Amino acid sequence: MRFKILLTLLIAITLASPAQKLKQIKSLSGYWSFSVGDDVKWRLPDHVFSGWDRISIGTNWESQGYDGYNGYAWYKRRVEIPKLSANTKLILQIERIDDADEVYFNGTLIGRMGGFPPDVQTAWSQVRRYPVPSELIHFDGANVIAVRVYDVYLNGGILGQAGLYIDAASTYMLTDLSGLWKFKPGNSQRYSDYNYNDESWDTVNVPQTWESQGYPNLDGYAWYRKTFSWERAGSGEDVVMVLGRIDDKDMVYLNGQWIGSIDEMKKGSYHAGKEDYQTLRAYRIPRNMLHRGKNVLAVRVWDDRLDGGIYEGPLGIMTVQAFESYFTEHEERKSLFEYFLDRFFD
Repeated sequence: MRFKILLTLLIAITLASPAQKLKQIKSLSGYWSFSVGDDVKWRLPDHVFSGWDRISIGTNWESQGYDGYNGYAWYKRRVEIPKLSANTKLILQIERIDDADEVYFNGTLIGRMGGFPPDVQTAWSQVRRYPVPSELIHFDGANVIAVRVYDVYLNGGILGQAGLYIDAASTYMLTDLSGLWKFKPGNSQRYSDYNYNDESWDTVNVPQTWESQGYPNLDGYAWYRKTFSWERAGSGEDVVMVLGRIDDKDMVYLNGQWIGSIDEMKKGSYHAGKEDYQTLRAYRIPRNMLHRGKNVLAVRVWDDRLDGGIYEGPLGIMTVQAFESYFTEHEERKSLFEYFLDRFFD
């Protein structure tokens, strides 16, 4: 009996401890402006919503005067954000939304989860963590967050609390690579090419499982592509391409050249002795592999079963020294639960 209790506690501790280190800088709990219906113009920051109802997040809209309502609704809120230090990454976290959502910051889509009609998919139990690009933020005035929600049946709305957070990893970054990526199921080596045209691909939020973004039954191969700009000098010390945690296996290409995979990473010093899906991907590359201007990162992922994809951060480029400091301070080599399993079941 004591063994079962200890095992249960260790599982709970492990599942309750997120690997990505976030610090809240502003709570967004409490009342938001609210309207049923759907109009894409409502995402815009100059849209006037002073006449909307006000309801509280953290509980369903049915209990706040909208009993029996299923379908589209919007939440909006103005928020002021304190000036952040250079390279600090801001993350909007919303704990649960029933069923699907799209989130806009000052009129620009920053993330979505679940599926809207005609391909409805619920993501009611998922925590949303959407990176907010720094160029969208007004530090000298109000910012507008707009959340479009679709509820299929029963409870609907923002059921969890919300807040703005900073990612501890962002202070180590030269370039942040989280946010919107191109995505396509399947497996073709052409997808790694620098000049490959990915305009027709879907856009997904990274980090986040692909199941929560319209691919609930996808197992096997899929590709991610990210085009980004690099304006630093081409020579100098090596850098580290950090790609978060990937479920299950990956092969990574930068500007058409292979730079690493989880199987190769296991042989190096950046492997923390964890399972593939728990391992923080980090690939050391010569700085001159990065082009001044346009760069293309392509990641082939293979998922065995259950959740798949680049599901957790951080993602970005660090100097070798910065990454080793981050790894030492924030990356556990094995969790308490994993040591427990090794001790009793190996």
